[in-house]
Amino acid sequence: MIVTAIVEIADVLGAALAPVFAEVLDWRTRLERSLGTESPSGGAVDEAVEWLVAPALDDARPMLGAGFVAAPGYLEDAPWHLAWWLSAANGVGLGGREGSLRRLASVENPLDASFHDYTRLEWWRGAVESGGLYLTGPYIDYLCTDELTLTLTAPVTVDGRLAGVVGADLSVARLERLTDGVLGRAPVPAVLGTAAGRVIAATDAAVEPGTPARRLGSTGEWHPVPGCGGTLAVARSA
Repeated sequence: MIVTAIVEIADVLGAALAPVFAEVLDWRTRLERSLGTESPSGGAVDEAVEWLVAPALDDARPMLGAGFVAAPGYLEDAPWHLAWWLSAANGVGLGGREGSLRRLASVENPLDASFHDYTRLEWWRGAVESGGLYLTGPYIDYLCTDELTLTLTAPVTVDGRLAGVVGADLSVARLERLTDGVLGRAPVPAVLGTAAGRVIAATDAAVEPGTPARRLGSTGEWHPVPGCGGTLAVARSA
């Protein structure tokens, strides 16, 4: 009975969350087609990515930011480049002012003291090493959202060459709105967690997002959330 209930919870959560994951995979497919065999300019990439992700960055969606991060050297005129867009609801860097859809300002000169090598970050390494969807977090994202965030990424390849990664920053608070209705009606105590073993949401309000959990898939108690690329699972909590 308990196992059946957990599987049913996972299925309902999948219906709510899978479209978000499918959208990132669709972006990857469309970028791999549009980038072609010749390396485009940074400006052309910015324009294409804005057109691709802007519809997902509205107030009703869990995405606070989305875009494409180029592999070092892939773009000849911009060896390090982030084509990353922030939604109007994203307040990072606004100091309380009203927001709008805008490109994330980033330091792309390796000689600048403020430069950060993004290829060392988990959201980059995880996507490249796995070859598929990778979910980082939850963590406080001081660069892009200033709030508890999950970053979903996938590698983009063109003719066998890594072009970069595409992805989205997901607000944990907004995702909780999608999951609360499901978990709130759960017949057994349950927890939604990431494959890296971090809690996203739980029936017990005392269990905070980001709390360490046992690595998903290590026991038969965890059940994958359909349509989320193996990045999410549900288990019965104590």
